[in-house]
Amino acid sequence: MVNFYSIFDQFYPDTFLFIPLSVLCFFLNVFWFFFMVSNSWLRNRCQVFWFNFLSSSVILIFQTTSRGSASWGGILITVFIFILSVNLLGLFPYNFTNTSHVSVTFSLGFPLWLSVNIYGFYSSFNSRLSHLVPQGTPVVLIPLMVWIETLSLFAQPLALGLRLAANLTAGHLLIFLLATTVWTFVGVYYVFFPLLFVFFLLFILEIAVACIQAYVFTALIHFYLQENL
Repeated sequence: MVNFYSIFDQFYPDTFLFIPLSVLCFFLNVFWFFFMVSNSWLRNRCQVFWFNFLSSSVILIFQTTSRGSASWGGILITVFIFILSVNLLGLFPYNFTNTSHVSVTFSLGFPLWLSVNIYGFYSSFNSRLSHLVPQGTPVVLIPLMVWIETLSLFAQPLALGLRLAANLTAGHLLIFLLATTVWTFVGVYYVFFPLLFVFFLLFILEIAVACIQAYVFTALIHFYLQENL
């Protein structure tokens, strides 16, 4: 019988030698970057892979951009690599996905959203205010449109944080439920092997979700930045 009370155990990260695995995951995520930096003019295989991956990420995220967002490139790529690393590391056994917590996703999304909007109002205040009233709006509907656009503006950080955390949490719950089911039918071979095949397909799908959600988070920040330029 499946113990459904343990479904949400992922919100209580395990410890290793009295150290939370979330802390180890964070330091591992930061530490591996040091292997990508070298003073030699000749790059090794890891560095070649890293620079190719970095250039591909830049092209993917900045498909449609302008000169005004060029100074934000380093921040956005860093956020993308960080979220992608944490998402993928969270798929390892006995590990913990920090980005499944809304406290972490809001801590990433809200400062970026706030800085982008402050930059937009600082650079072009009148143009930014004009976005609150779409062109061609009847005079009677202007107060209502201002309220709607203001609410949609403040809903952007909620969308950033909740989308990332909800998708990762849902995927981890599905993996947990299917893994529990596979383990329950380990002695029934004609059920065990099809379930094991489905589990591997779901795991591959979760890897894709981890990559896509890191891209969506960064692409939304870039989209909000383009709106404020």
